[in-house]
Amino acid sequence: MTRLYQHDGVPMALLREVDDFGISALDLARAPGRFWGDEGTNLPLLTSSVDARRVTAIPTPAALLTLPPEKGDSWLARSRRSVSAAFAWFLLAEDPQRRLDVRPVVTLAHQASLVRHVLDQANLRRVLIADEVGLGKTIEAALIIGELLKQQPTLRILYLAPARLVGNVMREFRRLALPFRAWVAGEDGDARLVGKDGDACVVASIHRAVHPSHMDKVSRTRWDVLIVDEAHHLSAWAEGGGNPVRKYKLVQELVSQLGPEGRLFLLTGTPHQGHSTRFANILHLLKSPGESTESVRGRVIYRTKEDVRDWDERPLFPLRRVREPVAVDLGGAHRRWLENIHDFFEPERNDRPEDARRRAATWRCGLALQWATSSVQAGLGFLVRQALRSGATQKMRGLRRALELLRPYRDGEPDEPTSRLFERMKHDLVRQEQTCSLEDLEALDPDHPAVVHLEHLSSLLEEGCALLEQNPDKKWDILFEQILHDLGVEKVVLFAQPIETVTALCGYIERKTGQRPAKIIGAQSEQQRTEQIEAFWRPDGPQFLVSSRAGGEGLNLQVARRLVHVDVPWNPMEMEQRVGRVHRFKSRRTILVDTLVVKDSREVDTYRVAREKLHSIARTVVAPERFEELYSRVMALVPPEELQDLMGERPLGPLDRNETDRLNALVTEGFEQWRRFHDQYAGNQRNVLALDPGQARWSDLESLLTQELQARSLPDFEVLRFRTSENEVVEASESARVFEIAGLPRACGDYSGMPVTRGNGAAADPIGLNSPEFSAVLRRLAFPERPSGAAVLRWPTGRPLPTSAGALGLVVLARQSLRQQQGAWVEHRLELEGSLIQPEGARHLPTVELAELLRQLRGAVAVKEPVFDAALSSTIKDTESQRLRALRQPSEADLREGIRHVVWPLLAAVLVA
Repeated sequence: MTRLYQHDGVPMALLREVDDFGISALDLARAPGRFWGDEGTNLPLLTSSVDARRVTAIPTPAALLTLPPEKGDSWLARSRRSVSAAFAWFLLAEDPQRRLDVRPVVTLAHQASLVRHVLDQANLRRVLIADEVGLGKTIEAALIIGELLKQQPTLRILYLAPARLVGNVMREFRRLALPFRAWVAGEDGDARLVGKDGDACVVASIHRAVHPSHMDKVSRTRWDVLIVDEAHHLSAWAEGGGNPVRKYKLVQELVSQLGPEGRLFLLTGTPHQGHSTRFANILHLLKSPGESTESVRGRVIYRTKEDVRDWDERPLFPLRRVREPVAVDLGGAHRRWLENIHDFFEPERNDRPEDARRRAATWRCGLALQWATSSVQAGLGFLVRQALRSGATQKMRGLRRALELLRPYRDGEPDEPTSRLFERMKHDLVRQEQTCSLEDLEALDPDHPAVVHLEHLSSLLEEGCALLEQNPDKKWDILFEQILHDLGVEKVVLFAQPIETVTALCGYIERKTGQRPAKIIGAQSEQQRTEQIEAFWRPDGPQFLVSSRAGGEGLNLQVARRLVHVDVPWNPMEMEQRVGRVHRFKSRRTILVDTLVVKDSREVDTYRVAREKLHSIARTVVAPERFEELYSRVMALVPPEELQDLMGERPLGPLDRNETDRLNALVTEGFEQWRRFHDQYAGNQRNVLALDPGQARWSDLESLLTQELQARSLPDFEVLRFRTSENEVVEASESARVFEIAGLPRACGDYSGMPVTRGNGAAADPIGLNSPEFSAVLRRLAFPERPSGAAVLRWPTGRPLPTSAGALGLVVLARQSLRQQQGAWVEHRLELEGSLIQPEGARHLPTVELAELLRQLRGAVAVKEPVFDAALSSTIKDTESQRLRALRQPSEADLREGIRHVVWPLLAAVLVA
């Protein structure tokens, strides 16, 4: 029985046939959607209950071998047409990871592989994507979403992100034409998250969602797909999910609303952070009801920059070089101020170490020292806010002068009245507590506020004011003299934690260079932040970008390769987040990282001891050029509160023997945690790497360009590559394949998103299998107007004939798999198979051999007036029929997973010597 039908002018394949009260009713599947490329198709994947009397059966290729060509047709034309049709199907079937597609955003090999790995496996409906900072997790999520929406356009999808990242996510989604709206406080949000008119696809601020005025309503909404960005902020500190923060509680409730076919994707580059219980609770979100903890192991996908390569196994990222810190001596008066600040905020000795009030006080003391070490301005800002939190009035001694010296504060005017600044800072504290959106302010425990002596605090304010008036620029002078002296015209990113340090440094840079630097601080609007980043990216834009901790996540700043830590955060994870802003895809040269530290401060000795300890325990584990990446990963697994407790015990260094031993123990445990994590989850990335990339090649597309579109090859185009040379990743340009199409240069190849240019500055836009030009060619070849599928050809010249017989047969079929998902049929997989028929029987062709044979047959000579061997024709027909039945039959695993198959017989060829 035939398996192909013409329905409403469209060829379709049979899924099943049923007897509908004596009338044969057919369920018919259209061809894979990739034949329509990015243009898409309005044809449904499955058309059910089609009256068999209203369709036209299409003869199979084997049947067509026995039929003469129509009037006006010939065996020559039919044979060429049939081989071209099979080749068009081959390109789609043998590009399972979509590596021959081009998209508005650059898609790398490791990203394309992850998308197929996740979508093709039924057990990966809940996944933690833990790719390292800079590997493009947002793009990976967007590609997955795009595929899901192509299959089921009615899906309800919620993407939760920190407020400051919503705009960045929306920009990437718009570039991929994903139909999302933003739900965020202020004018940048226009989505409806809840209610009967709620939007189906929303990028929402998790800060807004957990606000008491929204959390109950949001937690009761139902979604088909939930994505949580920066999922390391989901903290539950007790076993079994106990003692959760509001973000964890919200996500936990939303996950409970997911149906059995719902999907959850957690995204974070720093999943563990040294808290085994907290990490276990994040993994708990990946478990469906009744599942074991062991079942989650394969759902953590963790890859580092060393793991990922392009399709040709070339590195995608340069190395990084972290230089020795530069120590700044700010003098004895500054050291005494740090000592006084420590004594003022030091926790009560009679409090128990595990007491929540003592932990909050320890944290406050550590933050005060960090801010005062970052800059005198930042220390003053911390003290002023502490006074405001404690109910100080504007009459407090030292407060007015401190406010004057802090101007301009958070983009305020240099001469802003102190009374207005006082009220504005109070408003900021309220806003931070309510929305957590001012991330360059210190984060304190609102449940355990400090009870401070305002008179003593006044003395600290006056002491800080005197310091600032004496020499406000000493730290910045040393920064330029010892770190930035060799900068030339290179752009540089400078990071500090507090807003006051950023403001002070920006003012100094503008006075010294005459150019205002780009600036990223908390509470900027999305438009303001975008303008600053775009200005920095422009060749004629600012040479410097200065950011507070608010820019530590989600920004792409790889236009620079130089990064300076102006201060040292006591949470090591934040240092890696900073470096990840420049050490990203499209970083072109070795990343240079410099650090400015204050002499005698606690961090100087702490990070020196930590590095020395890790060197001693890891020298046999990792090559020297990879130590910096290992150091970042290990230190990110040192619990920040334990490190801060140690660093905050005294105001100044060096560490004593007991403190050194404690730090060595923390680093050792961090290393062991990293090794356990790596051993447990690194294997999953090998599963992704093992995915079959398929046999289709860019050279196959080139042949279509020249033969079907008459494209002309253009010389002298080059693309930037990286190669490894003597343990260094270096730039290495190479020639690129570019063709003129409709008068425009188009690059055809895997160039990993790097620009393809000519010496005269001309640039070539990429073209791929999903481009309109190619999809139109593929449809024309795969579905010609005249019958196709049968061919009689000479055996390819130069290829050894596998038999002494005068003729062989070839049968090629494509199996298109469909999966039932949430009540709808979606495309699952497309596979090609071929059988070579010899006198001794049919032989299944390995995919590599079939691919090469199809390539050669495109150039083979067609037989004008063939003479058929009846026995060979009968064997070809039997083989086609047997393979049709076998390929349609679902396996037991297919039945469990709701997978069914339709088969497209593509080619029945007689190959003569």
